[in-house]
Amino acid sequence: MKTYNKSLGALRPAKKTKPRSPDATGRIKIQKETLEILHDQLSETDNSEVLANLAGWKNYDSAGEYLTVELSPLFVSRMSSNETKGSFFGFHQHEEDNTE
Repeated sequence: MKTYNKSLGALRPAKKTKPRSPDATGRIKIQKETLEILHDQLSETDNSEVLANLAGWKNYDSAGEYLTVELSPLFVSRMSSNETKGSFFGFHQHEEDNTE
């Protein structure tokens, strides 16, 4: 199996100066191979956009909390959406009541 360098970046909380300002900002280093694969996928269709994966991991360093993000070509996950549990950054928190 071929391995390649990952296209990684980081998002850190941003100070909101306007209601529509982003909650987080950052940068990403996009590897040549990632761009080539995305370009090839775009060239194979008549679309003006290509769908890619974006993944994030919560991290903490001396500067505070941040998300490491990875951009990668589209793949199909083996996990169904019904198998995903938990909350995403506190959004849509629902606790199941297991009492009878």
